[in-house]
Amino acid sequence: MRGYFLNLERKSRSVHHLRVKRIDIIKRQGGFFHTDFNGKVKAFKHGEGYGVFVFFEDSPIDSDFGELVWTPSAEELRRMADLMDKTDHLTFEMLGHGWEGKRPFHMLEEFV
Repeated sequence: MRGYFLNLERKSRSVHHLRVKRIDIIKRQGGFFHTDFNGKVKAFKHGEGYGVFVFFEDSPIDSDFGELVWTPSAEELRRMADLMDKTDHLTFEMLGHGWEGKRPFHMLEEFV
């Protein structure tokens, strides 16, 4: 089932499907994001590792709200969760250790 939003504010019965253009894993290293499609992009925050990035296409609902809005489908959320697990392991391999923060991650080998 695709994500959708029913605009009740305008008493509209139209359903808008928000569009995810792609979901990618991107490496951040040496102060830059390294992408296949845009080369090196300067990173605002410092840090090394991999992250999950969601790229969107324009959607009619954005103009309704006057800002970017996303109602993810279950499949999009599953894909993001799977890729986030993968980036945790890739980042651990890059750094050689786990971390704390919003999404802490450690491997058993750190404690053995």
